[in-house]
Amino acid sequence: MKRRLMVVALAGFASLVCTASSCGSSGASGGTGGKVAGSGGSGSGGASSGGSPGSGGATGSGGATTGNGGHSDGSGGVVAGSGGAVGSGGKTGAGGATIGAGGVSGGTSGTVTGAGGIDASGGKLGGTGGAAAGGATAAAGAGGGAGGGSSGGAMGGTTGGSSCAGQVLSLGANATGTAADSAYAHVEIDMKTDLPIGNNKRTVEFWAFIKTTDWVGENNQIFHYGGSDSNGSFGLDFGTPNVTGSTTNHATLNPFTGSAIRDDSGKDLGLNSSTDQWVHLAMTWDGTVLTTYVNGLPKITAQGSGSTTTLNTAQSVLMLGCNPTNKNCFNGMFDELRVWNVARTATEIKDNYNKTVAGSEAGLVGYWKFEDAVGSTTAADSVTAASHTAHSGALKADSTAHNPTFVSPAVPLPLVCP
Repeated sequence: MKRRLMVVALAGFASLVCTASSCGSSGASGGTGGKVAGSGGSGSGGASSGGSPGSGGATGSGGATTGNGGHSDGSGGVVAGSGGAVGSGGKTGAGGATIGAGGVSGGTSGTVTGAGGIDASGGKLGGTGGAAAGGATAAAGAGGGAGGGSSGGAMGGTTGGSSCAGQVLSLGANATGTAADSAYAHVEIDMKTDLPIGNNKRTVEFWAFIKTTDWVGENNQIFHYGGSDSNGSFGLDFGTPNVTGSTTNHATLNPFTGSAIRDDSGKDLGLNSSTDQWVHLAMTWDGTVLTTYVNGLPKITAQGSGSTTTLNTAQSVLMLGCNPTNKNCFNGMFDELRVWNVARTATEIKDNYNKTVAGSEAGLVGYWKFEDAVGSTTAADSVTAASHTAHSGALKADSTAHNPTFVSPAVPLPLVCP
């Protein structure tokens, strides 16, 4: 009897395969891991595609009797039994003992449910399943859910959220194409009194696409503002040494505030320089400690000693992609640049580094999405607070032909919209 019911369920699965437009936001690209990655949420595989209960079985709980995919109705199995804490296949999982996690196809291409799945095709934010993909209990969210398993991807752990496709800023698309960009392509942002200076608390964060050839200390400056006096600047460049204890990995960073408070010691960032990759970087100053975060986690801390324990950051433009003093420039891509006049906490950074923000958050004094029209010579400030004066970024280079531009990246950004 079980074999017969399973055949019926599988036959029902064939009639439920549909296009991305009818099954939710993932579609065939649901497993790319990019800005469309892990989007399985926002309605994919829920009530509309997971059978009438849309919840992993008649009880919506993934129970052993009817919640294990419901061999006869298939509502939590082949279609909706994708990636969730209780929708992970196995004898008690949503797909049933034979179908497995997320269904044979439901979790891989996203064409059925667009959610998670048993392999890495849930995307770098993979296997999130979204708030509704696992059924009424939203069990497909929370850390990628059991359906993500090892396939939750490099950044699994967000809950819900739709895909966040869009453009990024490329410094090198029109420039020299070399890692150290002699075309001096960069963005200048005059934030005026909104720029955190002196010893004031601050956070500067953004996504950067870093190629294997970029990890060269003192050669490819990532961002900089302030003066040249001791602790008068605030910026980030690549580290000089290899990762401590590794002669083959040069994925190191050098956060600096001048000559006194900085770190170029080769701290392990949890990255490998042999891979071209999107990396989220954040630097915070809380009045005492300079902390650098990589993909949401604190990796480098530095603080002054003796009489030099505070910053004296000077007023200047914020330069993204170059150091104005030595004109050593990073020829990469950027997205989601945010400047705060508060030191974001470790929890705040971890919980939000791979999400967009509304623009009205307390302490946010500059926000550049880089979604501007191709050919534009400025980047719009997207802070939405009523009292905020917008600060557009000026795209510059040694000639207008080399100016930065806005592109749709070949490797999508692992970002979700809350």
